[in-house]
Amino acid sequence: MRSIDSGICIDGFRAAGIKEGKYGVALIVSDKICEAAGVFTTNSIKGAHIPVDRKRLRNGLQAIVINSGNANACVKGGIRDAEEMCEMVGRELDIDPMHIGVASTGIIGRKLDLKKIEDLIRKVSLRLSDSPGGSESAARAIMTTDTKLKQVSFEYKGIKIGGICKGAGMIAPNLATMLCFLTTNADLDREILQGILERAVRDSFNLLVIDGDMSTNDTVILMSNRRKPCNSGDFQYLLSHTTREMAKLIAMDGEGATKFLEVELRGAKSKEDARTGARAIISSPLVKTAVFGENPNWGRIIAAIGSEINFDFEKTDILLESKKGKTYVVKRGRAMDLDKATDILKEKKIKIVVDLNSGEEKAVAWGCDLSPEYIKINAGYN
Repeated sequence: MRSIDSGICIDGFRAAGIKEGKYGVALIVSDKICEAAGVFTTNSIKGAHIPVDRKRLRNGLQAIVINSGNANACVKGGIRDAEEMCEMVGRELDIDPMHIGVASTGIIGRKLDLKKIEDLIRKVSLRLSDSPGGSESAARAIMTTDTKLKQVSFEYKGIKIGGICKGAGMIAPNLATMLCFLTTNADLDREILQGILERAVRDSFNLLVIDGDMSTNDTVILMSNRRKPCNSGDFQYLLSHTTREMAKLIAMDGEGATKFLEVELRGAKSKEDARTGARAIISSPLVKTAVFGENPNWGRIIAAIGSEINFDFEKTDILLESKKGKTYVVKRGRAMDLDKATDILKEKKIKIVVDLNSGEEKAVAWGCDLSPEYIKINAGYN
């Protein structure tokens, strides 16, 4: 596997984005109708674009239009507005709107400014490019409270995947407040792509937590132009790697974050216990604030795990790791010296490894610390 410099603009895809004031618009366009798969929020309240996309994925997509600055959620007529965005793009690019997907991110409960969005769609349609710069401008256009652009692209055995995403807050398992768009040349049909995408999301974005809040608009869409014959196992390997790397980018850009946090839970009796335990740790405000304060209070880790799964503390090891080294703070249920642990927590990237020593299953989750800056950002977000 190798990293490539294309973003979502792999063979046969173009992209562009523009931002003016509070609104941004991005377009991703294929030179042909693509097989498409998607995974969406499990929140019972859903953004208006989600039912539109669910219908259109079945027949394939040739383009996706995304706006930032307004979530188009919890507003009257939101579904019709989402459909109108697709029709605007269809008129500009001469594409059947039924093959155009749509997504929105931003403030909930406000009506879309369709006049502004139409103006931006006209402008961005003229800027479509198959260069890395096209992908980069699209990634920038969908940012809200993000501070860093998020795009990746990889190649494995001739299979290419590119991705852009946004997300920095309202991030919690079963997706996160995030939008993610993936393009590939893999020659696989929709049903296979859907299953592979769901498995990749389960072990990446579903193990990502910034603040524990679940968005109404979480969306991951994958488009494939089927140019490269491949087997499903190779594509699963590549896509899972890609989504994990994107999850890490979101975690590193968590609102107000000062430290990136990776949690590995090993030795669980079942895969579900491993995932649940890792999520419990990464979701805990007390663990997050301890990491911010460089405080090796391992009792918070134990309490978080125990709130979700049964385990034997007397078998448990807890290891802290960073660029400064690694040290056990608990060994077989026995507290260890914490002097080195405090020093390890001073680094910007921290890893917590918990071994339950009760089985063979493991899971990895990602997140960040919780700082006063997070409160400042969200107290004033409007």
